[in-house]
Amino acid sequence: MCTFCELGICSDPGHRSKSLVREWVRDTCVFCSMGICLTHGASGPPVEETTVPIFDFKRSLRSNNSSTALTTVSSTPLRGILSGLENRTYWNPSQSDEALIISRLLNSPMGTKHAIPKNIHRFWTGGPMSPAVVDDLVFDGARARRAGWTCYLWYSAEVERVLDGHLEGEMKKSEGIFIFSKRPPKPVDKRPTRAIQRRRLEQAGFRVLPIEKLDDSSNWLSKLATVVGGSAVSRNWDEVKYFSDLARLLYLNFVGGIHMDVDISLGDMDLTQTYFHNDPDGEVPLMGSLLRDQSDPMIPKLRFLKRIRRRPLLTKEEYDGYMEALSALVEKGMLAAGMLNALIASRPNTTHLQDTISEFRKAIIKNNGLISGMALSRVMLFGKSGKGDVDQALKWTVPPYLVRLDPDTDESNL
Repeated sequence: MCTFCELGICSDPGHRSKSLVREWVRDTCVFCSMGICLTHGASGPPVEETTVPIFDFKRSLRSNNSSTALTTVSSTPLRGILSGLENRTYWNPSQSDEALIISRLLNSPMGTKHAIPKNIHRFWTGGPMSPAVVDDLVFDGARARRAGWTCYLWYSAEVERVLDGHLEGEMKKSEGIFIFSKRPPKPVDKRPTRAIQRRRLEQAGFRVLPIEKLDDSSNWLSKLATVVGGSAVSRNWDEVKYFSDLARLLYLNFVGGIHMDVDISLGDMDLTQTYFHNDPDGEVPLMGSLLRDQSDPMIPKLRFLKRIRRRPLLTKEEYDGYMEALSALVEKGMLAAGMLNALIASRPNTTHLQDTISEFRKAIIKNNGLISGMALSRVMLFGKSGKGDVDQALKWTVPPYLVRLDPDTDESNL
């Protein structure tokens, strides 16, 4: 007896005709029952033909067997090493299939003609990162380079000039002869560690660049960074965080791609795909940040999805848990666009990005200091008018890789 016939998925012409396979798949496909199937619907192509994922107009990269994703497996009792699998009733969804489910949950299409460049950006300035984060970034960089993506690590040369100058001054204070006063402790110089980390990232394929090179024709960015560096010397790291909010807008506007905080790794994100804006005009960025910190109630749901992701088959209980977790995370990712900005993806030179940068600069002058970038979330969604259909705009921000990334959330809280 053929094992695949027992599972109900055999496509060998000698065992089952292709027409029977196609009929069986169509009758049992969850996407057909949802009315969103692009593979084996009544007017769809045959099972063996490649279809186009809704977030990639150029090509499909579905595997040959993904056309039956999430279909019910035969309940025929299994024997031998496969015994016990009869209780596993659903195929685990690929990222392409998951995008279809997310689209259905949102009741909003995914993908347009507006492609987002294959760049991954991160920003970190000041001291070194934790060794664990650097290890994750090195792994991501090598993987992204193999898939044809470019990784960037941006920093502020001016902020670090101010910080390094302060450090050198403190080190000199601890030198010399002290007779009537106690010698102050010599500060630890972590600059060599920072340099080693950046060399490792460059070797992994990262481009390590100062943000000031992007837009400093009038020296405004360097002047702003000098003030931020002074605040950092006084241990006011909020200014550095807000400067990071501005930096990510700048490199997305000039280069385009996906910004991720340094504490978010690529996880199981499909890097073979090209990603697109969801709104027809290609203006609303993809966002979908899920976690604020390690106490976030979404963490158990993400861990559950990660735990079951590599299993080809799911039990009914696991599938129900998958749908419940995904639904909650999609809702959180949609609503978080107005609160969190750890993830932003956009093509370059959009009107919305340019308007947000312009409003950011105005706010700096008005407030005599930096503000949180999320204070301008409405401009990100609607441009300088700040008006539009909020519900629809938030739906457009949800990316197809929403639950595929591996977020941590401690490191980027400077």
